[in-house]
Amino acid sequence: MKKIYKFLLLAVIASSSVFYSCETTNLDLLASQNALSTDKAAADLLLNSVQLNYWSSMTTFNDAGAQLGRIDYMFGRNYFNAWPSASFNGPWSNLYSGMIPDIANIQSLNDAGANLSFHLGISKIMEAHVLMMMVDYLGKAVWSESFNPGEFPSPNLDEGQAVYTAALGLLAEANTLLAGASAGTATDLFYGGNVSKWLKLSNSIKMRADLTVGNWAAVSTATGGIEAGADDFEFGFGTNVLSPDTRHPDYAQDYSDSGANIYQSNWLMNLMSGDSNEWLDLVNNYADEASLPSIPTSSDPRRRYYFYRQSFDTPGNFSLYYYLNSSGAVRVRDFPDFFSADNTNGETLQCSLQTVPTQLEFTPDEEIWCSTKLGYWGRTHGNDEGTPPDGFTRTAAGVYPAGGSFDNQSDISGVGVITTVAAIYAGMAKFKNGAVGLGNGAGGNGIEPIMLAANTHFMKAEAFLHLGDGTSAATHLEEGIRLSIAKVMSFGAKDASANAAMIPTTAEVEGFVSRIMGEFNAAAMTTALDGFGFPVAKDKMDILGEQYFVAMFGGASEAFNFIRRTGYPRTLARSIEANPGSFPRTFLYPANEVIANKNIVQKGDLKAKVFWDSGVTNPAN
Repeated sequence: MKKIYKFLLLAVIASSSVFYSCETTNLDLLASQNALSTDKAAADLLLNSVQLNYWSSMTTFNDAGAQLGRIDYMFGRNYFNAWPSASFNGPWSNLYSGMIPDIANIQSLNDAGANLSFHLGISKIMEAHVLMMMVDYLGKAVWSESFNPGEFPSPNLDEGQAVYTAALGLLAEANTLLAGASAGTATDLFYGGNVSKWLKLSNSIKMRADLTVGNWAAVSTATGGIEAGADDFEFGFGTNVLSPDTRHPDYAQDYSDSGANIYQSNWLMNLMSGDSNEWLDLVNNYADEASLPSIPTSSDPRRRYYFYRQSFDTPGNFSLYYYLNSSGAVRVRDFPDFFSADNTNGETLQCSLQTVPTQLEFTPDEEIWCSTKLGYWGRTHGNDEGTPPDGFTRTAAGVYPAGGSFDNQSDISGVGVITTVAAIYAGMAKFKNGAVGLGNGAGGNGIEPIMLAANTHFMKAEAFLHLGDGTSAATHLEEGIRLSIAKVMSFGAKDASANAAMIPTTAEVEGFVSRIMGEFNAAAMTTALDGFGFPVAKDKMDILGEQYFVAMFGGASEAFNFIRRTGYPRTLARSIEANPGSFPRTFLYPANEVIANKNIVQKGDLKAKVFWDSGVTNPAN
């Protein structure tokens, strides 16, 4: 935690690490350094570093929250082994070796006479957010002894509540600094120098702090936060491939010559694709080719944007197709009903040859533990198998938020007049989207969501539920869902190959929203669990939790907090491992700091609770 200037390094970072859009680099947005005073040039470079360290830290928290919330797939059958002490080295270093000393240097320049209210204001907002996240994920953090490494070479940890209080103080300072401030020569990687939007972010972070500690009333009455999509707080990526690679990291991994390299979450894909019985019931509604029914209202309109299917079917699960018999009558069947013996593949999906894990038998997870319906090919929570040759069959990242491809694949496909099994296979082949490839879709021009308008409304909905006000909760739940759908669907324009016929219609969107809200309004405040720990019927918090997690896709740092704070949603996929160990209440302290700091003693497990954690448990864990 040395207090140093890093002008040359920062210049390299500013010019080579991040693109503000697909065509413009951050360096292009900077005024000529020769035209700036030394103080201004230094402050601008320091601010660039603060923003990049903040983004990097939030990416780590987003990834961890998504995996624990089953929004992304988590590798590892044992929680303790899946989250080693090195897991949060990055955010710790970013904060204590990067952000804090850089902000202190900006403060020094400001105190020496430079007008750096904007630089300091937005830096303190980002600092406050990372401090809170550090407490939420680790339990404690360094703060009071973090500013003077000469006096405190091995700083002690502060209690989490004290750090939260300090972070709230930083937000208050930021709001004061930003009143009347101007970005000047600074490059704002998030809001383009818009002070009012930064103030809304500050208010939303204050709201999430109140929600986290259980101050429901404050959340329910909070104003001035991010409530419209135009104010969404996100980090943008470009399409440049080399020198530097500015694409969304998930795109870079999935759209390559080797195929997709990320596994998507079976739980999320199954939830969003809709109720299996409703899909199968469709086969009874076909009279002829002209009367094919629409998709079920349980099918989420965002799924074609989140996930890009490379396969029409997944071994061990069903896909739907129709064919015409020799007299021209429609016959519709799901794939494994006819071809279950052929619908296994130990080479690309080894678990398709295995029996259901005992603890998952007769539970909702029996359907998704190995594979999911309609060609969605991912993995379930905790699967630690090796990587088979499935790069061109597994489901890839879609156009939202990774800047990949929109999914043009039909859910129910016609294979024409057929008389043999071979003809069905041949007919089905043409309905595959096609393999991922470099440059496909939006070319990586995606985002890292951090704090969206939808989040604000989901937070308010949760607060109102805690207060027992289901009506107000419903209002904000619906607004959160609609904001999320609108934002996600706007990404379809990024992929020039998107098939307009596959874009969800207004009727389909309205049908989905109406269904969710109908279920929410009809649901009880609380329901019991069955013998396997699943809810006998979803209650309001289950439905809210599921929809909040869907909307978090790509930026799910808050999922970990939601699970520990509420114990919901209880419908989360169980681990493929019968005894995965204790679900984390907090994580191990970063290994690099434990090694270097004699005053930090490593934890022996993941059971230590953060100060706001009442210990409520989710039956899925």
